Amino acid sequence: MNNAFTPGLLARLPESPRKVVVLRASRIGDFLCTIPALRALRAALPEAEITMITLPLLWDLVERSPYLDHYVAFPGFPGIAEQFFDAHRVVQFFQEMQAERFDLALQMQGSGVYSNPFMLLLGAKVTVGFVREGDAAGRLDAALPLPQRGHEIQRMLALTTFLGVPVPGEIMEFPLFVEDHEQADALLANACRPLVGLHMSARDATRRWSLARFAAVGRELLLRKGGTVVLLGEAGEWPEVEGVAREIGKACLNLAGKTSLPVLGGVIARLSVLVTNDSGPAHIAYALGTPTATIFGGGNPEANGPPLNARHRVLAYEVPCRPCGLATCPIGYRCLEGVTVQQAVEAAMAVMR
Repeated sequence: MNNAFTPGLLARLPESPRKVVVLRASRIGDFLCTIPALRALRAALPEAEITMITLPLLWDLVERSPYLDHYVAFPGFPGIAEQFFDAHRVVQFFQEMQAERFDLALQMQGSGVYSNPFMLLLGAKVTVGFVREGDAAGRLDAALPLPQRGHEIQRMLALTTFLGVPVPGEIMEFPLFVEDHEQADALLANACRPLVGLHMSARDATRRWSLARFAAVGRELLLRKGGTVVLLGEAGEWPEVEGVAREIGKACLNLAGKTSLPVLGGVIARLSVLVTNDSGPAHIAYALGTPTATIFGGGNPEANGPPLNARHRVLAYEVPCRPCGLATCPIGYRCLEGVTVQQAVEAAMAVMR
């Protein structure tokens, strides 16, 4: 008799799932790392309707994905910190989801401590998800201990492989439409090449390198290569980014808050190099093949780093406390302070196209 930890569930189902729902309510980088698993799922279930529950900021990436059919906004849930929790909205949300009568629900939101109850409340005929190593499957129909090592792409692919789905490669994708390219070209029309991108923000302070060091990198790369420094960020970051623009000087273009997510991808695709913190735009660059020099603070390069090829450089000062899940550092941000301006400049020069 099969138990929930037995692989190959799809082959044991009496009929192929027609309606599938996936939870991945995480930020840009995590979503992009899930693309290979979604591609594998679509190849295995070409006729199924696949719905993605994710954060509102990612709706346009879901809408343009060839592997997904429907977008549903994640309503928040106790223990899942990515979205504000509204109890009244959540009750209505689960009523709507249960009315969909999903055949298969996939939890790709981590260890499952909080996300598996969320998935079970969707009311799908079959629910599959990760669990913590050593935990029971609970009421899941199929459960996989969340891999502790490897890249996030491989960790997500582990779930589809567990279901019995072949792996059609580990390449990330970031689809761009004609209008994305046109708007990116318009924003960069007067910028001299080469284009050196700087993305200086990140959600946690433990992932944010000094703004002054980013400005120094921009000045040095302009001195060595000429061109234009292109500053990227969200609208709320505009004052800080503008301060960096003033430090760098006139050969600098501040695009903070001036791009949608797809147009941001169009801009990144045109850069000669992107110097960035470990953040969403870094993963967009990895997906588009834009050369990067990525500064890792508390994050884990093994789990979230770039592809291992000559286009990318990882800058990570070795400390015993990495990886770190803290938003702020109690011991002085040694991981970030250990990465020097010179190292970032040389890394960018090495990969610059």
